[in-house]
Amino acid sequence: MSYISVALRRLITERAREQCEYCLFPQTASLFTFEMEHIIAEKHDGTTDSENLALSCPLCNRFKGSDIGSIDSQTQKLTPFFHPRLQQWSDHFQLEGGAIVPLTSEGRVTTRILQFNLPERILERDQLIQIGVYPRLIF
Repeated sequence: MSYISVALRRLITERAREQCEYCLFPQTASLFTFEMEHIIAEKHDGTTDSENLALSCPLCNRFKGSDIGSIDSQTQKLTPFFHPRLQQWSDHFQLEGGAIVPLTSEGRVTTRILQFNLPERILERDQLIQIGVYPRLIF
């Protein structure tokens, strides 16, 4: 794994406004430090630079791993995940209560593999919505 400088970490964190760029969970509501995530994993020749790094909550980062896509349940085609540097969050997802609803094939594979809608994640988002902490920004 490549070294990520303090300056690059700061840039990624500030650009993401301190929230996960996949599920929009705010870092301030987490017990765990968010991670620098390679959108395209290094093992797939992804680079360690600002255009290939995203701020990710530990759950999204663990579920994603080094995957870059999956089979879409509707089209049965290999589909890349949502790419936070190249795509707008609101073009691929919408919130319905605490659930993240996919709008596109990229949204469907990302929602399924990153397990956005596990019951405990929905409940946590519902609670954060009620106190006005989630979402802070829709990319």
